[in-house]
Amino acid sequence: MKVSIKKPKAPSLGLQHKTFVMIGMMRSGSNLLERQLGMLPDIRCHGELFNPSFVGFAPGAMKAQAGFTREDTKARNDDELGFLAKVDAACDRPLMGLRLFLDHSPLLTSRLLYDPEVPKIVLSRNLLESYVSLAIARETNVWLTTREASGPPKPIKVELPKLINYALRQSLYYNDILSVLHQTGQDFRMIDYSEIKELAKVNELASFVGSAHRMARLEEPIKKQNPGTLAEKIIDFPKLQEELKKRQMMRWFG
Repeated sequence: MKVSIKKPKAPSLGLQHKTFVMIGMMRSGSNLLERQLGMLPDIRCHGELFNPSFVGFAPGAMKAQAGFTREDTKARNDDELGFLAKVDAACDRPLMGLRLFLDHSPLLTSRLLYDPEVPKIVLSRNLLESYVSLAIARETNVWLTTREASGPPKPIKVELPKLINYALRQSLYYNDILSVLHQTGQDFRMIDYSEIKELAKVNELASFVGSAHRMARLEEPIKKQNPGTLAEKIIDFPKLQEELKKRQMMRWFG
């Protein structure tokens, strides 16, 4: 199957530290998984190092930032491979992780995805749930919280064309990711949003990326922002369901 992520000429990045990537979409639970794995003493888990708008370093780990700041997108973009090499060299733990999403660096997406020495964790979530969570985050400008929510958020209007466009883009991205992993014969692990708080699943991922440690219990440094059902979060939810059924698209969002 043809994919849009081009195979790099060099097969390996040759990083000093064993590095793993968490590949997913926004609002798929990657923030929480990043924080959970980063609590293990042998993992330095960064966030979105190659987000176009910022450099997502692990919280509270200045030494591991190699002199860069969250705002240093230009310095990073001018030499992405050099940037990663410096962050790798500055890593203060045996294992290093980072997150990759659809709009992140095409060069590093290709290099990391095709590198067989880099373990991959693929996160998934119901597309309608992730879309609604993303829309609420954009509307409120609250992307993570450490406080328990008092109830469901203010419901939003879901515009069907935007939802379908979002679902198509994410589906094509996941198709490319999984196609490359299968075609290259790489071992990888998948975790759904519903499994993020399962101790056994998170410990399985810790083992997979090479950690010598396991969690006795899961910490929750980040709380669920938008509790409640989709019916509570979406204005006129039954009408949206009917429109999706007419287009025979409910299976995308079920």
